[in-house]
Amino acid sequence: MYRRIALAIFTLSISVHCYAQRDPERTWTDKNNAEQYAAYMIQIAYSERGYVGAKVQVRDDGATKVFEVHPGRIYHLKAMQILGQNDLPAEAMSSAPTVGEVYSDARINDWITNVKSQYNRALRWCVRCDHATADCTIQVGPDTGVRCDATGDCKIEVGPDTHPSQPK
Repeated sequence: MYRRIALAIFTLSISVHCYAQRDPERTWTDKNNAEQYAAYMIQIAYSERGYVGAKVQVRDDGATKVFEVHPGRIYHLKAMQILGQNDLPAEAMSSAPTVGEVYSDARINDWITNVKSQYNRALRWCVRCDHATADCTIQVGPDTGVRCDATGDCKIEVGPDTHPSQPK
């Protein structure tokens, strides 16, 4: 019995030692996490300026790290579709993102927040971007009636809201 326990402890200590000797460039560390987070934040900053397909890579350049940014094309709004019954006041629509604007999640979220606070309307939105033409279509609808899937397809639900995350 004691031999089995000793063997298990010995095996565990050898595997911990071998794990510690792995190539340090391939392990997940706080430093790597910080670098990946910085790359993610750079990608978000580019995305907010319309570069939806921006790619950021971190590479070594001697003792320093270099962030290579490939911004890609700038995306513009192709269309803004209001799904369901459009009973939004004209002044709410006048501040909405317009066709031709540079696509920005923050701009759309700000408009949705403004509509909610000024007109007491809860809205949900989704986006579909066409990477071939670098344009995006925004679909907006009432929060209880529009559901968007991972592909960006939005559908209006008729009847009571049956979404599982909301109480009935």
